[in-house]
Amino acid sequence: LGLGAKPQVDKRIGQAIEKILTRQFSNGAFGLWYPASGDLWLDAYVTDFLSRARAKGHEIPDLAFRQALDNLRNRVNYSPDFDSGGGELAYALMVLAREGAAAMGDLRYYADVKADSFTTPMGAAQLGAALAFYGDQTRADQMFLRASDLMAKRTSQEGWVWRADYGSNLRDAAGILALASEAGSTAIDRVSLADRISGPGRTLSTQESVWTLMAAHAML
Repeated sequence: LGLGAKPQVDKRIGQAIEKILTRQFSNGAFGLWYPASGDLWLDAYVTDFLSRARAKGHEIPDLAFRQALDNLRNRVNYSPDFDSGGGELAYALMVLAREGAAAMGDLRYYADVKADSFTTPMGAAQLGAALAFYGDQTRADQMFLRASDLMAKRTSQEGWVWRADYGSNLRDAAGILALASEAGSTAIDRVSLADRISGPGRTLSTQESVWTLMAAHAML
């Protein structure tokens, strides 16, 4: 991608980690521009990056990472019941599951009892990924299928609208493709989703760019 050789890329990632940690609040949460708390989806997104970077050998201070996970765990434990949405909860569960810090009982409850309450394709896919991390491929595939069905109901074109999860239809399609491919799920139509995100169009948002790149990497 023209970003330089591995030493240059590692330097960029290290600088990103340093900048992110300057925005961590005392309870482990993160703010967009300064230390703040209250946005669970943002907390999960940032901790997702830190988790992936740490897994690739990049140095993350143990205390900062532990506080980030503790924040997600606390938010999940005190999460109110819901009948619609659930995207931020699913993201937090996915990150916790990757680190072996989610409760399997919680994952199965949300998959068995609350599956229809997850109304965003990305949220359904992230719960599917969480289940796959714990080896429950049957429930994972069910959630990926739920995500695919939700995606099929959305139009391929979407105007610039504000969403609490910073996403769009294109971002969700790329996210489903990336997560299902990482999980080895065959419950989705990968070709259809790949076609949906690979066509020419407008300039991509940061979220769309990130998840499209991750989808391409996962498929490779």
